[in-house]
Amino acid sequence: MSHDKQPAGLPTIERVSVVGGGGSMGHGIVLACVLGAPHVQVRLVARRQETLDHGLALIRSGPFGLEAAVRKGRLEAAAIAPTLARIHPTLAIDEGVRDAQIIFETVPEVVSVKHAVLREIEAAAPADAVIASNTSSIMIAELSGVLEEPGRMIGTHWFYPSNVMPLVEVVRADRTHDWVARRCVDFLENIGKTPVTVRDAPGFFMTRFVNLFAAEAMRAVQEGLCGIHEVDQMVKSGLGWPMGVFELLDKTASFDAWYHAQEYLHETLGERYAIPPIARKVFTAGFRGAPELKPGSKGGWYDYFGIDPHGDRK
Repeated sequence: MSHDKQPAGLPTIERVSVVGGGGSMGHGIVLACVLGAPHVQVRLVARRQETLDHGLALIRSGPFGLEAAVRKGRLEAAAIAPTLARIHPTLAIDEGVRDAQIIFETVPEVVSVKHAVLREIEAAAPADAVIASNTSSIMIAELSGVLEEPGRMIGTHWFYPSNVMPLVEVVRADRTHDWVARRCVDFLENIGKTPVTVRDAPGFFMTRFVNLFAAEAMRAVQEGLCGIHEVDQMVKSGLGWPMGVFELLDKTASFDAWYHAQEYLHETLGERYAIPPIARKVFTAGFRGAPELKPGSKGGWYDYFGIDPHGDRK
């Protein structure tokens, strides 16, 4: 394990980049940074203008955006404009990371996609910038293997909504420098998060845990043991969860991330992470969750099976 010393004279983190910041997870990371540290400037990077516009709309008006924070009494209305002024959108990765001190990569959970973006980030970012991947399942050693300096990379597994949920699972690879881990954890603590560090392995802890119980819920529905609404009723009333399994996948548009993570876990850890046929059917039919969070989605599990939130057939 690397014990490289922190480069001398590194200042407080004031410049953050979120690559993939127009998505459901990325825009929340942007919000977490600008709301958690009033001095921080954030560059929001996306490939397409429509994705950039979508992310900015979610930041302002989404279910966990700035306007929602005002309605809930967590933010003064007068703070919206100056907060938005600290967010700088761009379509160019080189422009977005050229002066960053920490970069959160949050592109889709596909190894080849992440590799391509990480190469671009490293080529354009300062040598002392921390590169943090918001992967939920892919080993950091596998991702950092394409970098010239893999020691500057770490995993930061955020949870939706990123600006509300306190936990960030920090994944330290064998070659991650000590100073990178310290700098990342310090920043997360400074913006009010609860970073918990784990070792590098497929799925880490949280994704292994969450994906197994979601898959078992899907199998129960597939076998006719109970329905989608009944599963959600039981985990909410019996376990005290704020949302049911299928409600969570639908409302947070996290089914896409679950599916890709499960594919990776199946490949690396074996049959216990096999994707249930019912999940493959819903996914390939184009039902990936709330369309307002996942543009192009036809809806979620409740929509696919024609069930309203109260459990009745539509």
